[in-house]
Amino acid sequence: MAVSIREDLRPPKDVWTPPSARLKAGVAQREINPPVGIRSASWGAAKVHVATGIHNKISTTAMAVISEKNFVQYLVTVDWGWWQGKADDMAVRGEVIKALGIAEDQLQLHLTHTHAGPTTASDAAHLEGGDLVPGYHAKAIAGIISACEEARDKSVEANITWGYGKCDLAVNRDLYCGSEDVIGFNPELPADDTLTVGRVSDLAGKTLGIVVNYACHPTTLAWRNTEVSPDFVGSARDLIEARVKAPMLFLQGASGELSPRDNYSGDVEVADKNGRILGFATLAVLEKMAHPGMRMHYLGSVESGALLGDWEDQAFTPPSGVAHVRLNVDVPLQKLPTIDELRERWKNVDEGARETRINRAMKLRAGYVIDGAATHPVWIWMWGDAVIVGQPGEAYSFFQTELRKRHPDRVIFVLNCTNGPGYMYLPTPDSYERHRYQSWQTLLAAGALEIITNAVSAEISKFPKNPNL
Repeated sequence: MAVSIREDLRPPKDVWTPPSARLKAGVAQREINPPVGIRSASWGAAKVHVATGIHNKISTTAMAVISEKNFVQYLVTVDWGWWQGKADDMAVRGEVIKALGIAEDQLQLHLTHTHAGPTTASDAAHLEGGDLVPGYHAKAIAGIISACEEARDKSVEANITWGYGKCDLAVNRDLYCGSEDVIGFNPELPADDTLTVGRVSDLAGKTLGIVVNYACHPTTLAWRNTEVSPDFVGSARDLIEARVKAPMLFLQGASGELSPRDNYSGDVEVADKNGRILGFATLAVLEKMAHPGMRMHYLGSVESGALLGDWEDQAFTPPSGVAHVRLNVDVPLQKLPTIDELRERWKNVDEGARETRINRAMKLRAGYVIDGAATHPVWIWMWGDAVIVGQPGEAYSFFQTELRKRHPDRVIFVLNCTNGPGYMYLPTPDSYERHRYQSWQTLLAAGALEIITNAVSAEISKFPKNPNL
């Protein structure tokens, strides 16, 4: 029997449109496992500095978006840790840019920030396991280029659905210990639990790829571990890809003060467990998403035991707007100690940890501090209702929470460890007051994070808005 629907009672807004995009897009993935024995020294406390095995595959995943006049943007992830300096970055990113025949600003090359990955240093040949680095980097570059080319060549008209969810894998890791802070689980402080997801589907509804943005340091596997691993990203990706039958592209968020609770382990099962937490949370977001290219409209009210509001799916064309801008934000520098002063400051620190600190301090300055001043690069891309913000530093979560608070009409992806130079922490002012590691590792003075946040927010405000949201 047909249900009687009253159309005289309607809500003020009778159409709900999910954040979306209609773009020409493609996604592709390659394995780029390093050879066993390669240098993989990420931890000053480690006693073994070469990989003894591979826990889970090291991957690169590329998403290509093609807009008017065949302008291609590449969003690419690699399961590596971080660039130690501009030369290391450009030895890889520069080759990819050259091979693809694009301008620098058409590529956001993002490192997922695993601390159990192979070294990114291009000058490690004299160190144990360093002789394997040049050949491996050449293999990885070829894999990155191949993934980008496939993503570009297989791009099709696609519906992309954007959405937020929650995941409580991350905890705050600024731990007060009397007069000094350490980097460890602090149960007294909150952590940003926002999970940002994109689902790329062809016009027939087939999933082409999943984009996941979450802020949590991949530091499950630490100095006790000797296997190369993407850390929790690996098992999260395995879980998601097994379900959706398409590549998952992971983007590390603004995680300067965030990490897993179960951390600093040598047990790969702990990393896999952490990955399942993220993977299941992502699958929950995907299950809740509207069907590709669909929104909901209000049919009317139905008399039953109560007066019920009836909604149904309705096809629509998502927005196809694309925009892109690069910022070079003027940032204040701290008074930088000389390398000799750093050696004196750290003279009582374990030699391995001391040399790790010294080497990174030297590389950070190259190409970033010019004539005593610095600018911090940021890449801001708008794809329909989503905004992708990439920058090379390790920003505190303030960066993403503040942008999302100021722009609730956008789904905002915030990326650490993307392009360069500027491979340093962007801490909040209290980090400087507490003289935390993040504040003395960075070249930037207090207030730099807020300056960058304000500049990015102002640019996002200039992007055209979707009247349907």
